[in-house]
Amino acid sequence: MSGPRHVAVIGAGIVGVATALFLQRDAHRVTLIDRAGPAAGASYGNAGGVVLSACMPIGMPGIVCRVPAMLLDRDGPLRVRWRYLPRIAPWLLAFVRASHPARVEEISCTLAAILRAAEAPWHDLVRGRAVAALLRPVGWLRVYDTDAGFAAVRPVLDLMTRRGFTFEVLSQAALRELEPALAPIFRRGVWHPESYSVADPGRMVRDLAAAFVADGGTLMRAEVRDIETANGASRVMTDGGPIAADAVVVAAGAWSRALARRLGVRVPLDTERGYHLMLAPAEPGLRRPTVWGERGFVLAPHAEGIRLTSGVEFAGLDAPPDFRPIRRLVPLARRMLPSLRAEERSAWLGFRPSLPDSLPVIGPVPGRRDIFFAFGHGHLGLTLGPATGRAVADVIAGRRPAFDLEPFAVARWSCRR
Repeated sequence: MSGPRHVAVIGAGIVGVATALFLQRDAHRVTLIDRAGPAAGASYGNAGGVVLSACMPIGMPGIVCRVPAMLLDRDGPLRVRWRYLPRIAPWLLAFVRASHPARVEEISCTLAAILRAAEAPWHDLVRGRAVAALLRPVGWLRVYDTDAGFAAVRPVLDLMTRRGFTFEVLSQAALRELEPALAPIFRRGVWHPESYSVADPGRMVRDLAAAFVADGGTLMRAEVRDIETANGASRVMTDGGPIAADAVVVAAGAWSRALARRLGVRVPLDTERGYHLMLAPAEPGLRRPTVWGERGFVLAPHAEGIRLTSGVEFAGLDAPPDFRPIRRLVPLARRMLPSLRAEERSAWLGFRPSLPDSLPVIGPVPGRRDIFFAFGHGHLGLTLGPATGRAVADVIAGRRPAFDLEPFAVARWSCRR
């Protein structure tokens, strides 16, 4: 596709907003469409990590043996609502297949390639903007209060070493120096020094969307019901009327599966439901997002306080929230950070769009040159959103992206009907 065109981007999370901005830089006329406005989903409620060394899939070898114990632990990092089990079962089976050691090596190589391309687009998006102050080069930290907990992470560290990523293993004394507000119960830590923290992910995405509008982009709040294609042209059908476009990008996060099926493409996208509590500011507080490795939750410094984020729940898009498990973590969070107050400012549920192999879908719809997918980033949406947006803009402009898109193609899961 050569020359400026009208491109409709569906979804105004970090992936869609970044895509719209990079398309706009190529002089395309861009309409950004979202059912609830910018940063209304997972881009708002995450822990704020831009973790540039996260080359490990969620399904590491041996995870199948650990899942039963996790499911039986009511405060563990994994929960499945039993009524949803029949629907999630195919996803889980594909997840098990993706955890085979040989496949894990392939997935980590693919993740490493896009991660190496992830930092520069972030800086390109925020350079010269006030929102750049929210992107802080403080790294990402995991801490362990037992030797067994630290030993269990060794396969992940070995994988990162094979991919050439930098990390530092911290002693108890070094950990105290790096994060003095942490309780002195943690024996070891792993610091990813080349990663970043976004102090307010929701504000980051909203401000970038505002910059897109200020530069002439169109932001439309509407529910997308279908994508019609005929005679080489596309129309995005919304509850506010049709939008004709020369190209369409589906970046609707957890809601992308239904749109893909409307296009005749089956993809095993599901949602890892994630919860957070916004707690009152702590003094002294944390300098960077910190994961308690054995417990599987994160305490992240945020512009409004301390954000506590939990693990994963499988229950689909429609089940009501259950905040009891994350609220049971508050005493543990206070044990981790003694200065933390249990004053709850807000509670939130969001939906991570996830695929069983921990890789997003990025690239054109099979058989089409005018419709593109950009969804399924799981836990790495904030990290990989700008790199994905730039890659989609490159393909539409006829340029070679910074990383190979073939491993991210939807064809690995689906064929057109």
